[in-house]
Amino acid sequence: MRLFIIVLLSTLFTFSSHAKTSEWELEKEEEDINLKIFTRQVENSDLKEFKGEMMVKTTMKTLAALLLDDQAATQWMHLCEKFEIVERTDELNAVIYFINGAPWPVSDRDAVIQSSMTQDPESLVVTVAINTLDDRLPKDDDYVRIARMSGFWLFEPKEAGQVLVTYQIHANPGGGLPTWLANSVVVDTPYGTMTQMVEMLKLEKYQQASVPMIKNVQ
Repeated sequence: MRLFIIVLLSTLFTFSSHAKTSEWELEKEEEDINLKIFTRQVENSDLKEFKGEMMVKTTMKTLAALLLDDQAATQWMHLCEKFEIVERTDELNAVIYFINGAPWPVSDRDAVIQSSMTQDPESLVVTVAINTLDDRLPKDDDYVRIARMSGFWLFEPKEAGQVLVTYQIHANPGGGLPTWLANSVVVDTPYGTMTQMVEMLKLEKYQQASVPMIKNVQ
C-alpha cells in the first residue's frame, strides 16, 4: 500500500481563490536545509494559511516515493497518529483517513481526504493536491472532524539536481482552538513535517525506489 493526498491540479487553489488573503509573512527559517515558513490571513477564518518552501537535492521519483508510502506517514508528518488508505482508484489517487494529535486538553482531529498526484509532461513538475471529503466516513465521537482543508505539495525541478519543495495548506480545524495553539499549529506543522521529510529522503529505499508513473529530470 502506498500514497499521500488529493484532487486534480486545477483544484489546487479552490479554497484560496474564493477567499481574500493577505500578503505572506515569514514566520520561521532554517538555514541548514534552506527552509522558510510563511503564513497569511484568510478572510472569515480564524486560522491562517501556511506555506513552507525549501530547496532539496533529490529526484522527483524519490519525493514521489516518500509521499506514496502511506505506511511511513506517521514517521514524518507532524502530529500524525494514524494514516490509512480507505479506497484507492489507481496508483496515484486515493481516499485517505488520518488522525492528528493535539496537546491536552484540546481534542485530537481527524479527516477524510482524497489525494491525487500528477506530473506535468513538459516541466516535470509534480503536484499533490489536498482536499477534504467530510461526508465519506461517519464521524467518530472521540475526535473533532476537520471541517475543511485544502492545499498541495509542489515539487519543481531546478538546476544542479535541486528541487523546490512547497507545502501549502489552509484548514478549518473544527471546534474551537485556543489562540496560542492556532498560532503555533500553522508554523509547527510545516516546519516539523518538512524537517522530517529531509531526513526521510536520505533513506535508500526512497532513493532507489521505482515509481514508473513519475519521471526524473534527465
